[in-house]
Amino acid sequence: MLKQLILTMLLLLLLPGSLLAGGTLYKIYTNRMDCDYCAYDVEEKIRKIKGVVDFEVDIDGVFLVTTAEGVKLGKPAMKKLLLDNGFDYKGMTAQPLTKGKKQSKHIKSKRK
Repeated sequence: MLKQLILTMLLLLLLPGSLLAGGTLYKIYTNRMDCDYCAYDVEEKIRKIKGVVDFEVDIDGVFLVTTAEGVKLGKPAMKKLLLDNGFDYKGMTAQPLTKGKKQSKHIKSKRK
């Protein structure tokens, strides 16, 4: 019994904070990409934003950005970032994540 309790506590310590705290899942809509490498520059810039905890690419034209609780991405800034990198900006939605709930997975960027 004690072993199970210790293992459970260790596992909770190893989980990323984004799984335990509520944040926001942003879906940023753009034009379809020929490959997931097309989004490399955008990914690098978005990952540098303080509070971004995850970034995924759906080559059908959606960037999935998860932020930590309290971190907001502004539509004007995201529109400028996309336009500056050669992408169309077709809109953005924000979905609050509940504590302990992880976002659904889409096609992940496969850069090495």
